[in-house]
Amino acid sequence: MERVIFKPEDETSLDTYKLTMSLIVPRPIAWVATFNEDGSVNLAPYALFSVVCTDPMMLQFTSRAPKDSYRNAKREGAFTVHIAGVDQQPQVAVTSKEFPAGVSEADAVGMTWKKAPNVNAPMLDDARVAIECEVHSFVEVETAILTVGKVKAIHTDSQIMAEDGLVDFAKLNPLSKLGRAQWGRTEDFV
Repeated sequence: MERVIFKPEDETSLDTYKLTMSLIVPRPIAWVATFNEDGSVNLAPYALFSVVCTDPMMLQFTSRAPKDSYRNAKREGAFTVHIAGVDQQPQVAVTSKEFPAGVSEADAVGMTWKKAPNVNAPMLDDARVAIECEVHSFVEVETAILTVGKVKAIHTDSQIMAEDGLVDFAKLNPLSKLGRAQWGRTEDFV
């Protein structure tokens, strides 16, 4: 095997980012919802997302620079994470684009929502999974900001639940992010 070696110090940060995002795949997508200052809904997909602690349960999403989701979560002390299905890929793609201040991405893609019952954040009616998070902390790592939230409640569509009380992965059918502008879908189980 002949290897190609890339050293971040020899590449632009954008080139290193693109290469890394094509290697670390698939990445689950957190469709993060927060309230903008004017009360409209900010809805943004984050492929830099994961569980960071299980006791208590905490999730994190990472912004490569300060963005509305981070600023809104900091101001309101809360956010919700939704797991988008493969069928919602067109809406996820649209919400990944920059919207003018005061324009609700959720409204723009026809998603209905209500205020989450346990935190001050919006919760999508159209998502199979919604996770309410209370901000725990923010971690600055060079140019990135991790927003860490303590899970207050997990809402799942009863249609995706299996007999053992866990989510049926095939019914959840989560969308994932691959490299470039490619998306992943769940088809096989090993």
